[in-house]
Amino acid sequence: MKDLLCNLSSWFYEKSKNNLVLLLLLAVFLSFNAIIMPYFAKLYGLQDQVLLDLQFGFTPEFAYTVLAGYGEYGRQGIMVFTGIVDNIYPLVYGSLLAFSISRLKRKADARNSSCQFINLIPFTAVLFDFMENTGILIMIQNYPDKIIPVAWATSFAGMFKWILVVSSILILLFYLLKTFAKPLIVKP
Repeated sequence: MKDLLCNLSSWFYEKSKNNLVLLLLLAVFLSFNAIIMPYFAKLYGLQDQVLLDLQFGFTPEFAYTVLAGYGEYGRQGIMVFTGIVDNIYPLVYGSLLAFSISRLKRKADARNSSCQFINLIPFTAVLFDFMENTGILIMIQNYPDKIIPVAWATSFAGMFKWILVVSSILILLFYLLKTFAKPLIVKP
């Protein structure tokens, strides 16, 4: 397993040299946020609704109140969105973060070893995002029945997702600062 992770980490470090990959991922990421997600929200009348994916934890009571508020058409929309779009989006943001961390870490740390797993942290967020999506789909498929353990597990998966996404962004900012602050530090 360690060899597999090492190879994956090394692959990201190697491919992060390519500006085109980063620009393409950034374009896809921005397209999701500016076009695709708003389109689905408008299509299913969810633009003013609370989305469970965006919550940092929730109680089962809150989750099922939100699902009830969507109405049948909104729940169908969430099923389509979560089942298709929201299973692609995590791979996009995870890859963008992994490539960005890899690139900045490589620039910031000249003595780097390509087998350093910090660039894979975004993919732990992706795994928790997939768990969260699965939980949301299970809750909607079984609605109006309430499966309390699934709601709690979905909430915890979402919290771990957000913790790992924020951690990835902080790592990215650290290497960004380290990369661009290094030339400003004058040694006597």
